[in-house]
Amino acid sequence: MSESVDLESATLSTQVVLAGVVELSVRGATPAHAGEIRGACNEAMSAVVADVLGTVTEAEVSRTLNELEASGLVDGRRDDTSATGKGRPAYRLAADADAVRAQLADDERVAPLADRIDSIDQ
Repeated sequence: MSESVDLESATLSTQVVLAGVVELSVRGATPAHAGEIRGACNEAMSAVVADVLGTVTEAEVSRTLNELEASGLVDGRRDDTSATGKGRPAYRLAADADAVRAQLADDERVAPLADRIDSIDQ
């Protein structure tokens, strides 16, 4: 796991999706599929920052998760349980949760999401 996380150039959507993965991780609900991560993101945003972004679609979440996996912040693994052998990926946090929360807290647009995660973790 990486102790340092650089989200300075990350888009708002990327930060929201990453916050969703962190929240699910803190709750012990990972690995999780894109739909579960989308649900966590939208629930969190409706609770704290809905006026900033609104909601995210499953396609946005899937695309963002692929980018986060390529950057090493999340790990995705596939369940090969479907009839075609192409299971949906399930993601878990690969970066240090505290380092991600600290970076999220630095951006005022998503700082409430970091605060929400902190409150869950206590």
